[in-house]
Amino acid sequence: MRASFVMSGVGQGLRRNVLMSIALIMITFVSLYFLGGSLLTSKEIDKFRQKYEDKLNVSVFLCGPTKGDTCKHPFTPAEKQQLQTQLTADPQIANAKFLSQQEIFKNNPDYLGPQNSDLLNASDFPNEFVVKLKDLKKDYDAFAARYAKAPGVEFVQSQDESLKTILGIFDSSRVGALVFALVVLIAAVLLMAITIQVAAAQRRNETNIMRLVGASRWMTQIPFVIEAVITAVIGGILTVPALWFSKTYVLNGIFGQPVSHGVLPNLNINDVLLASGAAAGVGIVLAIVTAYVTLRAYVRL
Repeated sequence: MRASFVMSGVGQGLRRNVLMSIALIMITFVSLYFLGGSLLTSKEIDKFRQKYEDKLNVSVFLCGPTKGDTCKHPFTPAEKQQLQTQLTADPQIANAKFLSQQEIFKNNPDYLGPQNSDLLNASDFPNEFVVKLKDLKKDYDAFAARYAKAPGVEFVQSQDESLKTILGIFDSSRVGALVFALVVLIAAVLLMAITIQVAAAQRRNETNIMRLVGASRWMTQIPFVIEAVITAVIGGILTVPALWFSKTYVLNGIFGQPVSHGVLPNLNINDVLLASGAAAGVGIVLAIVTAYVTLRAYVRL
């Protein structure tokens, strides 16, 4: 009987303030959406890091027909052989492999996309040595300093630098989404507190009667807490399709080619559900805390 009475009070409260409840659901949804987006971006960063952490190589690019600033002339067979001997004997190197322009072109036929494959030729790619260091983080600086000025070498580049650039882009997106989520969450908390105060004022006569017939303070407060939780749950549920759409549009749309080629790791429905669930959990906890504090501090029932 008590449960049905409480739920009927919850239903009446939501109907009385239907516009304010809708506004609260929407602002909660927006804040949880950006929070979930931040968590989803973190998941993508973790997958990306795990995918490449142990597979990063160093590229030693050789001087080509078009000489760079560090090249006096295109590399000669003798310079290539001397460099290969040095790389093979270097104790910091696990292995080194020479890739010619033709090999790189053959391995990357769709480098600019299938529709632009006829725009590239083998001569557009540099000759290079692909080097696997035993400890990339520890040995790269010394390795680069040692081989950057070797005869026939144009420049040395670590894939870790490219990885850091990509991770920096993802990180910026994650931080931006998190900051925006926090700002909107604050707005949602304030709107929730105002909604509870308005609802409590409208139902003051009912709650006074309940107290007179022996209802505890907690019994008069719990309908307002449940209303706040319901709005948070609905907002959290709405984040699932929204995050899935965003993931599909951004990761499988804008970055569709790198994802399809395995360059960027994909995210699945479980990742979206986990991010949405975590965001919804935060929203529910905030709703409970906000309702409790508001009723205790600003509303006398």
